[in-house]
Parts: sequence; structure tokens; C-alpha cells
Amino acid sequence: MLKNFTAIDFETTNRYPTSACSIGIVVVQDGEITEEFSHLIKPEPYYFNKKFIEIHGITPAMVEDAPSFYDLWSVIGHYFNTEALVAHNAGFDISVLKACLERADLYARLPESFCTCRLSRKWVKGLPNYKLNTLCDHFGIALNHHEALSDARGAAKIMIELSKLSLFHDFFPHCQ
Repeated sequence: MLKNFTAIDFETTNRYPTSACSIGIVVVQDGEITEEFSHLIKPEPYYFNKKFIEIHGITPAMVEDAPSFYDLWSVIGHYFNTEALVAHNAGFDISVLKACLERADLYARLPESFCTCRLSRKWVKGLPNYKLNTLCDHFGIALNHHEALSDARGAAKIMIELSKLSLFHDFFPHCQ
């Protein structure tokens, strides 16, 4: 079982990966959620695509006085000193994290990452799709989709469920 990890989720204001406007972080220790954190972020560039606002509901007025990613890093950096990072569609969230770090001229050694979407495709059969809301429904996990903390919590709980499956240990014996 993957017992210790940090699940993350970002919301962005446009297609630029540096445009993070919200982050959700969920810490899992010994297979249990032990801490949660979320914060709005002033995006860079400060450009809002209307379609993105419709998805997550975060407006320019809401992040106008939010800290930049650079300023927020002193508060959140320690969450990334973990055994693993977990996200749903991890490629997106990890690319946002790396882009924000680079834009802020910050360095962080990031741990191995796991994608609950990819892992679920391998180990959970018969679902119509592997979107976060579909998997949360399948596992009975409450979700306020496109709210960063709720999405991170959903990914964390999906990973907890997946890591209980015997197939998980066949692929990741070092996580037992």
C-alpha cells in the first residue's frame, strides 16, 4: 500500500501552465489523510479565459490580492518533501507545479509522481470513463469538482482505495 504521499490539484486561469490560481494539497500518512491545505494564487500571466472561470468559478477579483506562487512557496514547499506526489491527470498538475517553480526561479527536488487516472484505467474495469468525478462516484467519495482542495482530496482517496488492491502490490512491491 502506498501509505505516505501528498495529493495535489491546481486550477488555472488559462492554457499557460504558470497561470495557477488555486492549489489544493492533501497529506496522507500511514494510509490516512492527516492534513489539508488550499490557497488562492495570483496567476502569472494575469489573464483569465472566460471558459476557465466557468469551469472553476475563480474570478480576477478573487485572486487580485492573493500571493504569487513565489510568495506562497515559503508556506507550501514543505508539503513536497514527501515519498510521492499523487494527482488525477498528474501530467497536468506536475507540469503546472514545475512551470510555476521555474517562473518563480525556485528549485525543488520533486518526488516520484503517480496518476490516479492512469492507475485506475489499469485496475478498475468497466467504468464508462476515468474522469475524477466518475471514479469518485465509483468509490463513494464526495466531490466538489474543480475546487482544488476537493479534487486533491478525491485523488488522495482514490489512491488510498487503489493501493488496497492486490494488483497494486504486483506493480509497486516497494510500496508495501
